[in-house]
Amino acid sequence: MKKWERIVDRLVADAIGDGDVSHLSGAGKKLALPDNSSTPEELRAAFKIMGDHDVMPEWIAAGLRLEESETKLRSQIQRAARRFLRQGRRARAEREQEMRESVELDWNRFKEAYIEGVGRHNREVLAYNLMLPSGIPHKPLLQGRALIKQALGNDC
Repeated sequence: MKKWERIVDRLVADAIGDGDVSHLSGAGKKLALPDNSSTPEELRAAFKIMGDHDVMPEWIAAGLRLEESETKLRSQIQRAARRFLRQGRRARAEREQEMRESVELDWNRFKEAYIEGVGRHNREVLAYNLMLPSGIPHKPLLQGRALIKQALGNDC
């Protein structure tokens, strides 16, 4: 470690030269370093460099993609359920049997595609959970039919 400290000291001295750096922003202020106490000391420098260059381990990137996918699936079912309930009320109010059947058919097609989408998401969750380092909590699988039921509320 002493060798690195000497190299860093030399680089800082070279950067400063004979000039005055007191005019630079943040001069004389303590550096705001992230809390990395949970990171092993031997990995801190590597993680710092990765963070500075927006590089992350694959499992972190996969976790972010899964969060985005889950958010999309949850909002998708909410929107579709609202539309289905609204169209169903309108068809009942107009006593239009053909419209009701069309609304039901569209809803059933949507549910089928939605369940497939949840299945794809869940396969990615399983792959993600297998790549996680020990100590990181696993992501739960989504329950597609439960999400549909929840989105419909008391109207199912």
